Amino acid sequence: MEELKIDYKFNLVDFKIMENIEHSYFPNDNITPAEEVLKWYQRNDLTCIGIRNSNNEVIASVNILPLNERTFYNIYNNKMNEADVIDSQIETYENNQDYYLYLSSISINKNYRNNYRVITTLLKGCIDLYEILIDRNIKIIKIMADASTEHGEKICKKLLEMDFIRDTSHNSKIYCIDGNDFIHSFDKIIKFLRE
Repeated sequence: MEELKIDYKFNLVDFKIMENIEHSYFPNDNITPAEEVLKWYQRNDLTCIGIRNSNNEVIASVNILPLNERTFYNIYNNKMNEADVIDSQIETYENNQDYYLYLSSISINKNYRNNYRVITTLLKGCIDLYEILIDRNIKIIKIMADASTEHGEKICKKLLEMDFIRDTSHNSKIYCIDGNDFIHSFDKIIKFLRE
């Protein structure tokens, strides 16, 4: 069985691999170039979770961005696109503070898309990040996602129990959930994965 490893440390080569994976999912105008994603990561190194295979290649990733309130609501209200987010709009985490989170770009290499272990390992990486935030007494005000695929919609609706907000001008759907409701939904996922 292939070894899978959760990772939080990335360089530009890794982000270029992630960008290439995204090109098989999303329209080009809704993909942030690897160079900008690296700037996001340099501003806050808890913004990306990746899965590496036994060859140490990134095969799956998710970005979870703490955005300033204005940027969060600009995306929420379809006034801007994720690809327009710049590093100065990403918040750095401070203990005991509240944040608006944007769940961005869940993507899995096409050779691993139906691999249950890859999906559950990615979820475990998200749980580890969530527990880091909890340990630092960081609170989530709201969490939002922009679903571009049917699979993304299922994650938002069924797994995370998010509410549909609106269709966007770039052929995707915005979903959102309040922080306390998200914690309840996520706790159920944690319990399921640990059983």
